[in-house]
Amino acid sequence: MSADNAPAVSPASTPAPVSERTAFAVLGSMLFLIAALTVLLVQTTWIDAASAAEPPAAADGSLAQR
Repeated sequence: MSADNAPAVSPASTPAPVSERTAFAVLGSMLFLIAALTVLLVQTTWIDAASAAEPPAAADGSLAQR
């Protein structure tokens, strides 16, 4: 088999390397989003220690006896 039968690789098919500035911007954005979503998750799921001992409002018996 000769080298002439090999498929030609066009220069347009290989992606251009990403600049260092772009790579840092993408990495920084990803880290910022991970941190922001973690803070949002903690804030929405945080339960105060004083209110954790109280029963939920729906468990007061008004709906349970219907």
